[in-house]
Amino acid sequence: MEEKKYQLLTLKEAAEYLRMHKGSLYRLLENEKTDIPAIKLGGKWLFNLESLNKYLKEKEMQHQS
Repeated sequence: MEEKKYQLLTLKEAAEYLRMHKGSLYRLLENEKTDIPAIKLGGKWLFNLESLNKYLKEKEMQHQS
């Protein structure tokens, strides 16, 4: 069985990908005011690129309805 490898983004990379300031993304995550998929490991926020893309697609579909 082949292991699935995740493409993980740092807070800075995820913020750039989402076209937002990293401080804004950090505040949203720390205040639990967002449903952006992220995990905190060793005090650092990490983002699975596949999960981010799925999240964005779901948001896009919600706004088209």
